[in-house]
Amino acid sequence: MKDRLVLGIDTSCDDTSIAVLSGRRVLSSIVSSQLEIHAEYGGIVPNIARREHEKNIPNVFEEALKKARVNIENIEYIAVTYGPGLAIDLEVGITFAKELSKKYNIPVLPVNHMEGHLLSPLLLNSYGSGLESIEDIFPSLGLLISGKHTEILRVDEIGKYEKLGQTLDDAAGEAFDKVGRILNFGYPGGPILSEFAKKGKSGVIKFPVPMRNSSDLNFSFSGIKTAALYKSKELREQGIPEKEWVYDFCRGFVDAVFESIAIKLSKAIEGNPEVSTVLVGGGVFNSEEILRKVGKLVRSYSLNFYYPKKEYRGDNGAMIALVGYLHTEENVKGLLGEELDSLDRNPRLSL
Repeated sequence: MKDRLVLGIDTSCDDTSIAVLSGRRVLSSIVSSQLEIHAEYGGIVPNIARREHEKNIPNVFEEALKKARVNIENIEYIAVTYGPGLAIDLEVGITFAKELSKKYNIPVLPVNHMEGHLLSPLLLNSYGSGLESIEDIFPSLGLLISGKHTEILRVDEIGKYEKLGQTLDDAAGEAFDKVGRILNFGYPGGPILSEFAKKGKSGVIKFPVPMRNSSDLNFSFSGIKTAALYKSKELREQGIPEKEWVYDFCRGFVDAVFESIAIKLSKAIEGNPEVSTVLVGGGVFNSEEILRKVGKLVRSYSLNFYYPKKEYRGDNGAMIALVGYLHTEENVKGLLGEELDSLDRNPRLSL
């Protein structure tokens, strides 16, 4: 494999992210977060996100090049997220990629954001350490858990994916944030909920395990969100101070969500005995507890378990550049000139 220099751009949600990779090796990865801005509104406001992307992207671009110690003329490909995501925010990254392409005659590689999360465990750090060879890890299973997606996929090779199960309504990350809001944790509430769960006792407050008895590999988290709403109302109406039950409440919620994930992942592993590896990605794996428990489950089947470093679990340009690079190894040429007219956002894009 030739270690091509690839610039990765992601503006799919509320982070402006640009990275430079040499092959799979991350030379720079810059993320400009809008978290504090959107926290005032209790969630992401797309038009505000777009405004911030437009303001931040030139500086993020310059910083990424500077940290990588490369010039734009050295870049061989530009990889950019074209979906899924917030439509008007995706547009900012795509427009920026097209402008760079036209100015410097660099091919553009459109990338599926979820493929970025899926393959993020294959990233190498700036010293080249990480998973050395990727030829032997397929077929694999992929488990993606993020704010808007909860999916299990079979990965036969780069670019060849079969979706085995997905959320039918709320994703796991979405449910974490919504229950955090019920508990007045602010936005985003999910990380606080996970921290509070560490102080709670399992079994004191129980929630139904979503989709426990379904025969398929799909997920559903709207029911447990509703159960959490009613349970919180019940406890508050009883006049019990929140400090006496909130930790156990969070513990019970996390336990039920993980149990649902564990049931589905176990079924997927048992139904695909030729698989040797499980790849995981997505922002919910910022919870070290969930990462550790999924890893323990996977290893109990004597399978390899690979996950990205913490800085690559949320949205980032490095995973987008990685997918672009891997596609060039499959002889994808990229878009140039008039071909760029065909590149458009696809907010509901799926793997």
